[in-house]
Amino acid sequence: MYGNNKQCQIKESGREERGAKAGIHPASTLSCENIPQDEFGRPLGIFTKSQATFKNTGVERLHNFILQDQACKLLPKHRVCNCLKKRIDKTKDRLVKYNVDRKKAHWSNVQRCGCLWIDPVCAKQITEGRRSELSAALERWKKEFLGGCLLLTLTFSHSLDMPLSASLLGLRDAYARFVGHRRVKEIFKAIGVENKIKGLEILWGQNGWHPHNHILLLTKYTVLGFESYRDELARLWINSCLKAGLRSPSMEHGLDIRDGSHAEEYISKYGLPDQNKWGLPEEITKGHMKKGRNGGFTPFDLLQLSIEDKPLYGGKLPSKLFQEFAFAIKGSSQLVWGRGLKKLLCIEEKTDQELAEETEKNAIELTSVTNYGFTLLTVFQKRHVFLDCVARDYEQKDGFSSANALLDELHFKYLEIQQSKQLE
Repeated sequence: MYGNNKQCQIKESGREERGAKAGIHPASTLSCENIPQDEFGRPLGIFTKSQATFKNTGVERLHNFILQDQACKLLPKHRVCNCLKKRIDKTKDRLVKYNVDRKKAHWSNVQRCGCLWIDPVCAKQITEGRRSELSAALERWKKEFLGGCLLLTLTFSHSLDMPLSASLLGLRDAYARFVGHRRVKEIFKAIGVENKIKGLEILWGQNGWHPHNHILLLTKYTVLGFESYRDELARLWINSCLKAGLRSPSMEHGLDIRDGSHAEEYISKYGLPDQNKWGLPEEITKGHMKKGRNGGFTPFDLLQLSIEDKPLYGGKLPSKLFQEFAFAIKGSSQLVWGRGLKKLLCIEEKTDQELAEETEKNAIELTSVTNYGFTLLTVFQKRHVFLDCVARDYEQKDGFSSANALLDELHFKYLEIQQSKQLE
């Protein structure tokens, strides 16, 4: 019933007999249409209230599959609703494959949305791909071109009532004015800047939305004395912000420039489990994957908090904030490379969609799951747990025992729910 392995088939007759005694449809006749659905026709998950907790390192993150389900509830018309659920080939079952390089199981014959900003599941795969690209590029720049690197951060003053869409437009305008300014070009030339890679990061806190840019300045040599230009660059940035209609940033916080090798200092703001591995590539590519601290929230923090949806600063609801973010961020790029830079550094051009699907490389097929079995996993929000079970069973050569046990447990739980409804 659940898949193509023999253990599933052996248990079928006993399962149908128990269902029949309970006065419930045999499992083989159940379909997605029997599963409880919400007002949009989507199967309802049962992870109703978040176990989200606050720690000194920020919001303790739930599993990305759970957050993906929440994104579907908040954005019912977004393509994330089909991600890792809807089949590519409807004539075939969904598959579980095992990536031999990553040593992890994943779903196959399912669509992937490739939404970096909205879907935590795809975001993890995409940002890891972008991080690898950036790491390779920086390594090649330093070794083959004997170049250096600086990290420039640009931000501006913001308030609780400023819409994110207006802030993003203002930031883009201010940045264009800044890098296009004659004096900025002269300073960049003086410190040997030859290429730029711009990253976008967005947080939300007690002063509202906080979009800002991290820019890698690739220099022709290791630069000394760049700090002497900091104040002048800060004044030029302030003027650019004012001309773009933004509130004036302070001289202290509006602009920061430092040696790229020290960018890992930024990790002190965030509660990642492996801080030793956070460096310049992670700062640029994984900003929205961080866990905010000191009262600040990343978009995925807001997504998780929207499950309970308790008001935050100014009475703002996390659900409304994430919906605003999803609308405003549409079409925005996480990374913008200088023209011709990827070709120069031998970095292959790949879309977010292509990176999201890279897990299919070097993968072997382990088992398939029927539509009913997959619906159970979706309703009870156990898609990720099932993957872990299949991977563990495969590695331990255990014949999919824990994976089948999980499906059995969910099947009988569903039968009990149906029986209790009939008795009401």
